[in-house]
Amino acid sequence: MEGKVRLGIVGCGWITEHRHLPALGRLPGVEVVAAADVDETRLTRVADRFRIRTRHQDYRVLLAEGAIEAVAVCTPLPSHAAVGLAVLEAGKHLFIEKPLAFSLEECDRLIERAAASRRTAMVGLNLRWHRLVRQAREVIRRGGVGSTAMVSAVLASYHHTIPAWRERRGEGGGVLCEQAVHMYDLWRFVFDSEVEEVFATTRAGRWNEETATVTARLTNGTIVTSAFSWGTGNVCYLDIFGDRGRLHVDCLRFDGLQLLSRDEHPGDLGVRLRRLPSVLRGLAAVPAALRDGGAYLASYREEWRHFLHAVRRGTPVEPTLRDGRRALEVILAAQASTDLGRPVKVAESGRRGITGSSSQTGTLAPVREAT
Repeated sequence: MEGKVRLGIVGCGWITEHRHLPALGRLPGVEVVAAADVDETRLTRVADRFRIRTRHQDYRVLLAEGAIEAVAVCTPLPSHAAVGLAVLEAGKHLFIEKPLAFSLEECDRLIERAAASRRTAMVGLNLRWHRLVRQAREVIRRGGVGSTAMVSAVLASYHHTIPAWRERRGEGGGVLCEQAVHMYDLWRFVFDSEVEEVFATTRAGRWNEETATVTARLTNGTIVTSAFSWGTGNVCYLDIFGDRGRLHVDCLRFDGLQLLSRDEHPGDLGVRLRRLPSVLRGLAAVPAALRDGGAYLASYREEWRHFLHAVRRGTPVEPTLRDGRRALEVILAAQASTDLGRPVKVAESGRRGITGSSSQTGTLAPVREAT
């Protein structure tokens, strides 16, 4: 790369402090030169920890700095579109965290403005960049499991506390939106297929919409059953079943990719012995991987590496803003399914009468102006 990309970050919450900034700190092609957050205490703590000298409580001041080339939008969902559009208007390259926006209309405005600006614009869906996910995609493309029939997926995490906005669907919270969006995108990415229909149920626990199940049908005929939760433990896996075999993908294990024939089971002695040499080879790389933050943090590092390369070279990015819009369509359909108590076609998510938690069409809730 020809010099470091000078990056500004808007929003200094948990994901910025514990994922993005540690990942960026391990890349040579970037310098985080400024940060903005409305919470001065949080801004000071994060900026001090990562030695970011320039700090602003108003993101508009950050955008006015001519030295900044690219900006990461890591704010709560209601402000994504307003901040993202301002970034593009300021002539900066845009990295915007998932979900892309609060409504399909906002997504369209971002897509149109990014196309007109000729700036790089990318959605932060880090699991696309997990090495095991990318390997799994190649196995499936090569026909390793044959024609896929069924997928079982689980994404769960445990938090002592979460920000208040993540508790409320009307502010972009709830597992069907904030968490499950990762899997909605992975289904499209891994299987090269769109999500056609979803049926969702939710359970309130310590937080609103804390646990959910989503059954989906993809356009290639694959049936997906999935579960999401904030109140349990850290789990992230897909089990993929085809007419030739089974592929297990565990994103939290260094040896989490396992391809089995139809008559094999992961616990079979023969399977364990066959895998032993590759497991031992993998163990040699574990200490270095742990020093770098592990495989999950590496997915953030790889998405940033991809974005920075695109900024410098003008190459295409993934996921695109259109990918972000597709994921939002699935979010809206899943939320509508819980409200209506029936399966919902994803194509219906933007039609009149199919809504999430508000009376608007194709939107999660009214958008608040960012500060």
